[in-house]
Amino acid sequence: MDWFLDLRAWGRGGLVGTLKVSDGAKFYPDANDLLNDIRGRDVFLMAHGYDVDREHGTQSLTQWKSKLEFGVQPVFIGVLWPGDCVLPIFIDYVWEGSEAEKSGTMLGEFVRDNFGFAASLTFASHSLGARVVLQAIQTLADSDRVRNLILLAAAIEDDTLLQEFKGAAKKVDRISVVYSFEDHVLQLAYPGGNLIGGLIERGDPNVKAALGRLGPIQPWPGNFLPNPPLPCFWRYGHTDYMTTQPVVGDFALPVRVPDPCIQALPGGMLPAMAPGNTWKPCWSPAYAATRFLLP
Repeated sequence: MDWFLDLRAWGRGGLVGTLKVSDGAKFYPDANDLLNDIRGRDVFLMAHGYDVDREHGTQSLTQWKSKLEFGVQPVFIGVLWPGDCVLPIFIDYVWEGSEAEKSGTMLGEFVRDNFGFAASLTFASHSLGARVVLQAIQTLADSDRVRNLILLAAAIEDDTLLQEFKGAAKKVDRISVVYSFEDHVLQLAYPGGNLIGGLIERGDPNVKAALGRLGPIQPWPGNFLPNPPLPCFWRYGHTDYMTTQPVVGDFALPVRVPDPCIQALPGGMLPAMAPGNTWKPCWSPAYAATRFLLP
């Protein structure tokens, strides 16, 4: 069974509500079945990104998980939080960080108080969901350890692992960041609501770039596993990491980010059966599985 932790007050829009346990079809009166399921098992928690309602979040997390292939499956828990775009896109983006942090605090408190019997914890996220999972990790007890943190297209500042969330970074054994220069959503919309894309390039003293577009600044934390950026010729954009549509194609593990200088894809790195861009939303869970399975 797939589980969801639902932090929403309403299905669309709205604020943070009470934490509810769901299987994607119904809510449970308590968390007992979930807690019995995680006992002694690895747990993989994944948060969706910005401008996603409950239905969209449930569908996209379900599709993403369907391509998260392991030997022994961990317990997968999708995190649904109220990051909807209430006003026209990007205008209220600057305020949604607050909802992300409130959601992350509630998530972290629940994990801290109830997941002590899990074998390990992995947190992953897409887009502004990075703020949810980092806040959750920050909320954990100092004695709690997180095996993996996997950030896809993170809509947070490029120095956040050294500054705002350095406390969370210290609680993680391995940190992986996937970023793409072709992520024009982050180029134009980050930091929150900034519409002057030319000011968002690294090196400008007045603003900071998005972690999910230009990657983390150095010095890297000691637990950081570096990647090159996704190759520009992949044209991997912000919405390519996840989809609500059925995902086709598979990757043989391990999956790595190739050197950006490579202009061909050797050894079947992309699934031949997937035409066009349909391979993209199955590449990101294959990458996450590769990082999860590292010894």
